[in-house]
This record gives sequence, structure tokens and C-alpha cells, in this order.
Amino acid sequence: MKNVPKKCNMVLDKGLEDLPLITEQLFQFFNEHQNLINPINLLIEELYSNSIYYGKAEKLKVTITLELNNELLSITYKDNGMPYDPLVESENPNIELGVEERQIGGLGIHFVKNLTDTQHYKRDENCNILSLKKNIKSG
Repeated sequence: MKNVPKKCNMVLDKGLEDLPLITEQLFQFFNEHQNLINPINLLIEELYSNSIYYGKAEKLKVTITLELNNELLSITYKDNGMPYDPLVESENPNIELGVEERQIGGLGIHFVKNLTDTQHYKRDENCNILSLKKNIKSG
């Protein structure tokens, strides 16, 4: 029997009220890969909070697509905020410093980069599109 890709789409536009929906959708989507729920939830919540607080969209709309195909997880995160490539424009935080010494910001994108294997950004049709891929192990 051929392995059929598993897909999940989320459309978010309610700000912080959407956070429980994200978690609920991830629990349903990752029913066979429970170990992915927390790191992917952290990743998506970080991107979404950046869209809410810094995207400056008149009416925020975020579309998230998750696709699991064999051992590859693909995440597409699309928002209608101002142009912003987090892969280029965010500085890598100095994680050697203590919490009190560190500058605020940048840690979320650091998590995104470290929780995924590949990242790609593009701007298309007045939207930021971040494509992420993560290799996962079965079992």
C-alpha cells in the first residue's frame, strides 16, 4: 500500500485567541508522532506571535500548511504582514550569555532555524511565505 501524504491547513486571524486552535490541530495531526507536538507548537506560536506583534497587517491573516510525507515534514507559513525575511533580517542571538545579559528578541527565529533542517523565504502576492522542512524518524 502506497504511503499517502497527511495534510493539515490552518487559517488564523483572531490573534492570541487562535493559540488553543493551533495546539488542538497539532495534537490531531501528529497523532502518530507525539514527540513533534511541542517543538512544532513552539515554532508555529513563535512565528504567529511575530506576525501579530510586528507584521503590521491591517487585518491579519495567517495560513499554515503542514504536510507529512514518509519521513519529511513540510511547513508553509504565510502571512499578510509587511515584507520581512526572518532568515536574513534577524540577528543570531548570543546564547552563551545569561538571560539578564542577552538582548530581547531573536531567540524565536533561532528556535525555528534549529528545529528545522531547511528554511526558505519568499515574498509573493503581498505575503511573506516561509517554507520549512524537517526530517523525522519513524517510530
